[in-house]
Amino acid sequence: MSLILLVALVVVVVMYRRRGSGRVDVGTMVRRAMEYGFLYGLVMATALGATGALGRFFEVLVDGQTGDPEELALWFSLLIVAGGALVGLSFWLRRRFRADPSEADTVGWSLYRSALDLTAVGFVVAGSTQLLGWLLDGWHLDTWMLAATVVWTVVGATHVRLPGGLPTVTHLIGASVALVGISISGAVILEHLLGWAYGGTAPDPIGSLGLADGDRWSDAVDRIAGTAAPLLAFAGAWIRYWWLNGRTAPRSPERDGYVLVVGVLGGLAATVVAASGVFHTLLSWVLVSSSRDAGASAHFDVLSVYGALLAVGLSLWAYHRREVPHAVVRQASGRDEVSRLYDHLEAGVGLVASTVGVALLLGIFLHKVMPAPDDWDRDVVEILAVALTALLAGAPVWARAWKRIQSHAGEVAEESSAVRRIHLFTVFGVTALCVLGSLGMMVFLILFGLLDGSLDVEKVAIFRFPLALLGATVGVAAYHGRVLRVGLRTVPSSARPTLRTVTVVGADLTDLIDGLQAVPGVRVIRRLRLGSPEAVPADPGWVIDAVRESADDLVVVVSEDGSVEVIPVAP
Repeated sequence: MSLILLVALVVVVVMYRRRGSGRVDVGTMVRRAMEYGFLYGLVMATALGATGALGRFFEVLVDGQTGDPEELALWFSLLIVAGGALVGLSFWLRRRFRADPSEADTVGWSLYRSALDLTAVGFVVAGSTQLLGWLLDGWHLDTWMLAATVVWTVVGATHVRLPGGLPTVTHLIGASVALVGISISGAVILEHLLGWAYGGTAPDPIGSLGLADGDRWSDAVDRIAGTAAPLLAFAGAWIRYWWLNGRTAPRSPERDGYVLVVGVLGGLAATVVAASGVFHTLLSWVLVSSSRDAGASAHFDVLSVYGALLAVGLSLWAYHRREVPHAVVRQASGRDEVSRLYDHLEAGVGLVASTVGVALLLGIFLHKVMPAPDDWDRDVVEILAVALTALLAGAPVWARAWKRIQSHAGEVAEESSAVRRIHLFTVFGVTALCVLGSLGMMVFLILFGLLDGSLDVEKVAIFRFPLALLGATVGVAAYHGRVLRVGLRTVPSSARPTLRTVTVVGADLTDLIDGLQAVPGVRVIRRLRLGSPEAVPADPGWVIDAVRESADDLVVVVSEDGSVEVIPVAP
């Protein structure tokens, strides 16, 4: 493990050195990694000792038990030794930060701040869950976790006041974990509520026999109270990481990735899965006779789970869909790659589900009409329920997203978009591979049967599987291939914008950078001008117009007084 970590460190150093064009001192990077890694370890050890000692104090207050003196000696030894080393290292680093304020902007310090902040919030969330569970649902009071909450709250609050801020990716990582916790807890609470409502309206065969005990509502309240503890704890972390920081952060690939992948795609996947569960439950009741053996109350009881998941998925999808444009400026400037990526992600999810449904329906048809051995089961009602479920869940999603996509077809910016081209080539390529694979499988079965002399009904019956896949994917491949050809004819190579590089040299120019990134065919490189103030007032409007009108690579230089010079350069 140590060797793996060392190799990973060397790779990171080499990559960062290349990124900095040889201007990064490898020795300095390794020194910082060692120092800040040691600092993180000392903080962890000191916090662990403080948590153990404080937890023992809380235990005495709650139960009056003094505990094992050996364990108490261990906590105090950690607190004294690691705490003393931490104080000494802190004073040493303090002198360095005073002598060189740029130390707060280094990668090592940023990684240390990020790792410690995520660790602190993790302990606080875990401890808060225990404390809220004790208050709301009568959980056992864990004095160690209560002490950890206090200690890591102090550690986190202390580090907030240190120089240098947390990178956006740290807030997004914390928001992602918190969002998963909120979604799971919220779904469980909704499931309890829906289960209580369903149990109050649906007939209960056990209750009708007088064998049920307890009150449904009180039982549901007890379960909700236990689940509310992690929900509130994760909600606090989400507010801290996303609502107060990530949501207000400027546009970046990291932020857009969080919104699209974690929020939109996660919510969309949960929605499709939940809708599939609802459709399958209803269809299996209608089509599969064995599903009706246990009665309607038992069969539809699972709808409370799917209903809760559907509500959570739709909420995530709807909220993060609003965050895709991120700002009125981006909406006014027109459709950009992020909006296109959202539409194509949605279309891809719906297309996969719809294709599976069509393949299953074709397989059912072929299973009925093609010859098969006598021992093959011909009952396909369960597969029919799955096929219709996939179609009902996937087709509306694909049709809705594809309608939005095709409403922009024919436009130069849309047809030349990298997102659209990648989507079409991916769909066309994957479906074409499925077609070739199906044909190859059938040819193999025929040749193997002829050469082996075993070409019989069973081998012919296997054809229904590749034929079903072939029939479902050949139409998809043909349609997307036609869309791709139409786009190529609509926008010839001469009309497509070429990729240009715009290098911006100056201080904090977030508005200008965001405006330039929205220009089609422009790759923006940002360079911080040494010695410049933190923020320089500059009007990005005419700079963006100049970039749009030019066809060359450009260097945009922003002076300290706010004056801007746009310089054409050779590629």
